[in-house]
Amino acid sequence: MTRLESQKSAIIFCATFICSIAAAALAPTVQAAPQESTTGDSISSAVDRLAAKAKYEFKYDLKEKQELFWKVEHVTTTKTQIAGTTEEASARVETLSSWEVDDVNRTSGDMVFHNTITAIKSWKRVGEEEATLYDSRESKNAPDEYAGIASSLGQPRSRITIAPNGKVLDRQSDFVSTDFSTGDITIPLPTKKVSVGYRWNVPLEFESTNEFGAAVRLKARRCYQFEKVKQGNGYISFRTEVLTPIESEKTRSKILQKMVRGYIVWNFEKGLPIQKRTHWDEKVQGYDGADSFLKYVGRMSIKLVDSREHEEAEKELTYTSLKPLKIAPIKLRRSNERPELRR
Repeated sequence: MTRLESQKSAIIFCATFICSIAAAALAPTVQAAPQESTTGDSISSAVDRLAAKAKYEFKYDLKEKQELFWKVEHVTTTKTQIAGTTEEASARVETLSSWEVDDVNRTSGDMVFHNTITAIKSWKRVGEEEATLYDSRESKNAPDEYAGIASSLGQPRSRITIAPNGKVLDRQSDFVSTDFSTGDITIPLPTKKVSVGYRWNVPLEFESTNEFGAAVRLKARRCYQFEKVKQGNGYISFRTEVLTPIESEKTRSKILQKMVRGYIVWNFEKGLPIQKRTHWDEKVQGYDGADSFLKYVGRMSIKLVDSREHEEAEKELTYTSLKPLKIAPIKLRRSNERPELRR
């Protein structure tokens, strides 16, 4: 296997399966087109202004015997150049999963639920090869990277106990999860009532290597901010910050998938997140030779759906589009050019 093939496999195959079917959410804020002001708009605007001044409690409030359904979509495109050879790999995976709440402790509020994946559909293309498609409801022979999942569809993959603030207290599972650095299966929440603008951080540590193959540990953190309240939902933004100075592009190339950002929509009435969107858009140059280049673009959407939507999706998972994410043309500097300043 060439260095290019090895790098491509490490990125694309690691990124094509959705592991933590967490709750969560948000879509980017959409600005409405200008329109005439109405009494209803004025009232809604006033309510939103008052909501911004209030304090809110973010707390998981799952009910015993409750069943929650999730639809997840993960799309990635990676473009790699090493030793003058360029290759692009794209993948798209959709999964359906559910949480079945077994028990809720009335004293502590701790909740226990089973996480189950019910269906998976994947599309993948590497270079100029013909795209491959796998649908768990139609194909008996799953690709190697999905073999473990295919054999356990419809069966609880893990039994998880969480505290009201989203902290995972216990996890029992026979399966190994893939780390996409999108957070745990639940969201870390503030432990007190907070108002719009409140920020909190979760410490992280990443492992990488430098150009000599030596291990490098990087301190980082996931930063959250309570952005606004609208129509009963709290909007939370998040991003990853690396605190340890990164001294080489080789080290940076190993953590591109961990550099996430996105939004969460929290429903106060339901006591859980109803949507989460995560984005990646990272690149490195000169990580494996002066003319080497690696660009990683991706997005992940996790959405709470009702039982009817889940049943319909189980019959047919249909991609919005099978087109891969587009990557802008790559401009490589030559080995004798001075490096550009990084913004």
